Amino acid sequence: MAVTYTNNLKTHISDPLDALLFAEFKPVDVVLEPGFQASRVSTRGEYLRYWFVGSMEELKHSDGETRNYQIEIVYYFDTRVFRTGKAFDEVYSDRTARLKAVLEQNRAYNDGTYRWHNLVIETEPIATVEKLEDIEGEMTMAQRYIVTITRSNFW
Repeated sequence: MAVTYTNNLKTHISDPLDALLFAEFKPVDVVLEPGFQASRVSTRGEYLRYWFVGSMEELKHSDGETRNYQIEIVYYFDTRVFRTGKAFDEVYSDRTARLKAVLEQNRAYNDGTYRWHNLVIETEPIATVEKLEDIEGEMTMAQRYIVTITRSNFW
């Protein structure tokens, strides 16, 4: 008997998360990448990156499972593009507050189709990319969030 398979990660987590972030932050780039790309920050002075760092089965059901997906979301901004005071006051503080608000408003997400029912945010201190991602000499600033999304595939 053939197995019916649906890519829950792409269909129910990645695509909706990308759409949420893009709708809120356009024209800022929102990309699915494992690490910092200097060329992306050089064009607009900022960008958002997200990457899946793992998943863990929480519960097994006769008709499916409940799984936690852990996602790293990083907002990068270049203080060389903006005056330092403006970078923090108008770019960093505005964008990071908006990013956290968008995530908090979508702790449970249903866009006509159930996507997830629990989103938890851990905020890390702002740091340089040099410190955050161990890229020598890279002084772009970054705010990293570790987001855990819970989804059941039987709803």
